[in-house]
Amino acid sequence: MTTEIKTYQQWRSTRLALLWMNLAAEPLISLYTLIPFILRKDLGATLFQISLFVTLRPVLSVFSFYWSAYLKEGRGKLVANLVSASVLAYLPFLFFPWVSSFWYLLFASGVYQLFSRAAIPSLIEVLKRNIPKAAREHAFSLFFILSFVESGILGLFFGHVLDAHVVSWNTLFFFAALIGLSSILLFSRQKVPELQEETKPKTGSIFHPWRESFQLMRNRADFAHFQGAFMIGGSALMLMAPALSTYYVDVLNLTYSNITTARFIFMAIGVAGSSLLWKKGLSHVSLLKLTRWVLFGFGLFPIALLLAQVHLWLLYLAFFFYGIAQAGSHLIWNLSGTFFAADQNSSPYTRVNILMLGLRGAVMPLAGGLLCDFVGPVPILVLGTLLCFYGMYYLYQTQSKRVKLSID
Repeated sequence: MTTEIKTYQQWRSTRLALLWMNLAAEPLISLYTLIPFILRKDLGATLFQISLFVTLRPVLSVFSFYWSAYLKEGRGKLVANLVSASVLAYLPFLFFPWVSSFWYLLFASGVYQLFSRAAIPSLIEVLKRNIPKAAREHAFSLFFILSFVESGILGLFFGHVLDAHVVSWNTLFFFAALIGLSSILLFSRQKVPELQEETKPKTGSIFHPWRESFQLMRNRADFAHFQGAFMIGGSALMLMAPALSTYYVDVLNLTYSNITTARFIFMAIGVAGSSLLWKKGLSHVSLLKLTRWVLFGFGLFPIALLLAQVHLWLLYLAFFFYGIAQAGSHLIWNLSGTFFAADQNSSPYTRVNILMLGLRGAVMPLAGGLLCDFVGPVPILVLGTLLCFYGMYYLYQTQSKRVKLSID
């Protein structure tokens, strides 16, 4: 009985820490999504500079991959890795009030992307060990909705103060980083039960984690197909990313209020309205089938954006579609490791997610920026749509082949 009480208390403590981490991280996440718009509108950044910024997130995931590949996963080490990575992620933003050049913003964003991604495998494994499967899925969906409700309120606030020049974006980043750092206190007190066989720190050449990851995909065809679909869909979004800022500012002539209303209100409605449905879908539909619907939602996003030239309300519809797809993508991407791992350690699967994100990010944003320079943003959005729909077709084909093989 005493053990059950301790387990329940541990579960509640971890769930509370996860809730506060989500809520405290949202101010900086909300501001971070505005950086490409800030670069173009306030700093007059070139398309190459915007492409460079967009490339940071996925490319630095490769270095995050090494952080998590060589971390120690024994008792207490998971929490230590999570806390140290989180502190390093927020730290550079504390200097924003005094340094506001493009290159320091690029540096701070790079550090944030590097260590926020590096913390993910440890976070997912802590949640897996401390929270039961059903409760874990429910918590992810519920807290994701709460975060987006918060982002809706913050979006209206940020849009107003930035358009009215009440507070500079530098100052907003500073206070958002302080709030984010406060969430680390709760997670630093978490206790994690040991597995029967703890993973030992990796040794060997720098290529060992790569070989380990690709071997995992060779052994698990379903996991490889999942990664293939996310690679196609993710490549489409990264290809479009540099073109989006140009399209918003130069074609649609959006204000901060327009983009924050679209991003933080209508996208949040899409997320909040669909998150519990995605969570329910995980219990009744395969992960690969759900991924097809995610790609469909992302494919609708650029179509509605292109039609927004006719009427601005279609911009809000586009972000509503994106919110629905993002809710499914967030849930599937973060929990896929626990689904494929079953009772095993989920960290190797999560590391593959991060590695594949880095590989596509090394090419697609820069390619999108170069193509946009030659043909403009509109053809890039069309190409992004086609790639998303091809990702759906790819998954349909791979699933059909697997069904035929099982029948034979």
